[in-house]
Amino acid sequence: MLVRVFDSQRNTYFKSEVYAVINSGFSEKRLVVFSSCDGNYFKFFDYLDKCDPKSPKVLINTIIPNGLDSNSEWIYQRNDDVDEKLEDYVKLLSDNIRFFEYWGYAWIYENKPLLTELLEGWAVSTKGYEHQIPDPYAYRLKGWNYVESQQDIDYIFEQTDGFHDSVLNELNYTSGAYVDDEKRMYCTDNVRRVIMRFDSQWCNSFEMTFEGVTALNLRPSSDNFSSDIFDASLFVKDETILFFDSRIDAIDKSYGGTWIESYGLRWRFDD
Repeated sequence: MLVRVFDSQRNTYFKSEVYAVINSGFSEKRLVVFSSCDGNYFKFFDYLDKCDPKSPKVLINTIIPNGLDSNSEWIYQRNDDVDEKLEDYVKLLSDNIRFFEYWGYAWIYENKPLLTELLEGWAVSTKGYEHQIPDPYAYRLKGWNYVESQQDIDYIFEQTDGFHDSVLNELNYTSGAYVDDEKRMYCTDNVRRVIMRFDSQWCNSFEMTFEGVTALNLRPSSDNFSSDIFDASLFVKDETILFFDSRIDAIDKSYGGTWIESYGLRWRFDD
């Protein structure tokens, strides 16, 4: 599971895989890895902002679901009594720490000194654990280009001639919600993926896949108007991608054309 994390102490955003999830509901925390000037660290971050219990904001946004958490090395432990700690850690944790549920890598759960430090709120160096941590770029699919920096933006504009003389040929949205054969509803939009396919007079047709979409403003051309794209804009801010189908100098969510906001973007030319 690739996520976007807001670190309130450093007032910054970063991306990470999730290595474990503890508890659920208002008490949920997720174990991620963040980078510092002196290395990488494990730390549990709150899933919800507890400053506003009536309407808590989500602090960890899913970009790509069902990633490393589908690994067979993940285990699940739960205590039916949410007021009691998991049995393996009762004697190791202070009274003010909630730990009634664990979902994550077995080697983390079984390393009691490591997990105890993490549950106490410490950031723990990943040194010595590198061989057990999966490749942080494992989410990257072969044959795709990922947009995560200004350099990546410059590259896609160079390769597509700045989207000049291109058209949006097709757009597809997948939410992740569905109703199964027995009419049970699963109404969590945990995919939120948009695929855009473009044709161009200056390069091969290409596909842009937006992951973790938070906004889509689609504006087809009106009758008696042309749908060709003269130029376009891409921005990366706070680990968020914004695409506009015309040139603008700054992010503008009041823009009247087609625009999209997401936590991830990958693209490739058609074969």
